[in-house]
Amino acid sequence: MPAKEDIRALVESYVAAVGRQDLEGTLALFAGDAVQEDPVGTPPNVGREQIQGFFEKAYQTTFSTELTGPVVVTGDHVAFHFTITIPLGEETMVVRVIDMARVGGDGLFAELRAVVE
Repeated sequence: MPAKEDIRALVESYVAAVGRQDLEGTLALFAGDAVQEDPVGTPPNVGREQIQGFFEKAYQTTFSTELTGPVVVTGDHVAFHFTITIPLGEETMVVRVIDMARVGGDGLFAELRAVVE
């Protein structure tokens, strides 16, 4: 099981990669057979290929991200809060997200579920 510090670093890398719309950097943080459900209640993306499709669509929009709360680690599980800020001309839209994830022994996301406001 990865150390708490390593899991926190994984989360920070994830939020930063998503904020840069860095597809390669984002995908590198997921295990090959990872399961991603974003938002919770939608059909999960299973495996890097499906996860890649999700982020390719998401990255068609320019936005920034910010980790806005504590990164809470219990064993191999982590929960964290961040915001996505989307510029809309002179306005901005802020989306609040809480992600819950399980990290595998390889230090990568094995499961990631997003609760989106």
